[in-house]
Amino acid sequence: MTTPALRLSRSIVGQAEADAVSRVILEDGYLGMGNEVKRFEEDIAAYLGVPAQNVVTANTGTAALHLAVQAAVQPGAEVLVQSLTFVASFQAISGAGAVPVACEALPETCTIDLADAERRLTGRTAAIMPVHYASNPAGLDAVYAFAQKHGLRVIEDAAHAFGCLHDGRMIGTFGDIACFSFDGIKNITSGEGGCIVTADQTVAQLCRDARLLSVANDTEKRFSGQRSWDFDVTRQGWRYHMSNIMAAIGRVQLARLPGEFAPARMRLTARYRQRLAGA
Repeated sequence: MTTPALRLSRSIVGQAEADAVSRVILEDGYLGMGNEVKRFEEDIAAYLGVPAQNVVTANTGTAALHLAVQAAVQPGAEVLVQSLTFVASFQAISGAGAVPVACEALPETCTIDLADAERRLTGRTAAIMPVHYASNPAGLDAVYAFAQKHGLRVIEDAAHAFGCLHDGRMIGTFGDIACFSFDGIKNITSGEGGCIVTADQTVAQLCRDARLLSVANDTEKRFSGQRSWDFDVTRQGWRYHMSNIMAAIGRVQLARLPGEFAPARMRLTARYRQRLAGA
């Protein structure tokens, strides 16, 4: 007897997302990075309640983390990161030329163990990357207090936590740098995709340029319907920008989050807790 396969997760997309993609293809006609990406960044900023200049989209959540580490941490520096995470957290750090330092996770919350992190501090430690595992930003205030005490940047791996709250504050609206994922199984999806949210405008601009091969100010030109032809490149960049097609999907998904996706997730969470109680 063959045991039927159980699908763990799937993207919840439908006609509205298909119509948005069709609109970009048939009406806009430009599939790369342009006005639809600009509008998506503005929509995200409005949803979070932050200035639009604080939001920088990317083509994946991993790319968002990579850009953030590259912008905030010097090559060769060490970044504390919990061991309970996806490999992307570690590769974003090493890909930026920094050194990931694995720390224990607390079994009660699946978040970084700051006591273990403190034991791993060295003169090269420059940042800490808390991972909001399963959308749980528990202990985040303690992380920021730890970072302030030791002079560290905080790069939140908030891949699971778009739209989530910590003590009544939405993730990405406070603190240092938060990186979200819009992968197909995250809280919202743009097919793939991610974004960086930070009030540090030096970091934001470095990420904005680096996602377009570090061609200086190319984002601003693309958002105004132009392109850069005289390339001024002084830093390592990557082909990490989001496309208009991805942004079109993301904008529909974002509109569905408050009234549809978030309540459904909360109902499912309550059901799991009820069924697993005492297990």
